[in-house]
Amino acid sequence: MKTTTTILIFFITHITFAQIDANSVLGLPSASNDTEMNGITGAQEGAILYNITQKNIYFFNGSNWITPSSSATNIYSNDGVLTSSRTVGGGNNSLTFNNLNNFQVFSNNASQIFSTGALQLGSTGNSTQLTGALGLTLTATSNGITLNGNTSINNNLSVTGSFADSSALTGTTGQVLTSTATGTQWKDIKLAEVVNKTSNYTLTANDNGKVFTFNSSTDMTLTVPNGLPVGFNISIYQTNTGKVTVSGSGGTTILNRLSRFQTAGKDAGAGLICTSTNNFHLTGDLKR
Repeated sequence: MKTTTTILIFFITHITFAQIDANSVLGLPSASNDTEMNGITGAQEGAILYNITQKNIYFFNGSNWITPSSSATNIYSNDGVLTSSRTVGGGNNSLTFNNLNNFQVFSNNASQIFSTGALQLGSTGNSTQLTGALGLTLTATSNGITLNGNTSINNNLSVTGSFADSSALTGTTGQVLTSTATGTQWKDIKLAEVVNKTSNYTLTANDNGKVFTFNSSTDMTLTVPNGLPVGFNISIYQTNTGKVTVSGSGGTTILNRLSRFQTAGKDAGAGLICTSTNNFHLTGDLKR
């Protein structure tokens, strides 16, 4: 019987990687800080050194010492065109642009400026302009929109909601929004004030629009002084047997086609209006 013995021999190959000798590393001239670096005289363009304080390599461009990164082409030194979409992640850091002469952003499609906190658009110089060729929409879902300062509207104003006065009240049906000199207030439509008189009376500017009832058994005189404004008007009613004579004073002229200036009797009524300076027309149920 034959026996065959097979011997397998493994060759082990050792690969040795040589390490760089520290003494063979090229060293650069160094400057301890910017002052020492910028104080070098006679440097040739293309000279290189290492700034120990800045921990960076600088080279001399013939005028200044600059880092290689500052000479690279980027948006801060050259114009360019994006070749694809780009995203800048803030990483919870701030991005600030200072001392820009002009800042412009143009977009071919819809653009958004969005903030989860407060967002401020303002100018400490000229006015701030928001322009929309097809309209401008301002939306505030919580506290509304506040305009501080005088506001001018050069075209039609359309309101689908309600107007609120200075007290944030929207009023009730039929009320009118009136000025309080320092603000606005909703008020009921003013009805004529009825004033009862039992003796002679002289009108004042505050009587404009009032209705006067004269209730006396003896005749009375209503005097119209000068200086009342054009458009001043009142109504006059005789509610008793005493008649009311309307008389002008101080250059005021009372005009009536039939020269009748006295109410005709109980329940007679008349109207008086200033049609021009110190000239009043009297009409109604009158007699001489």
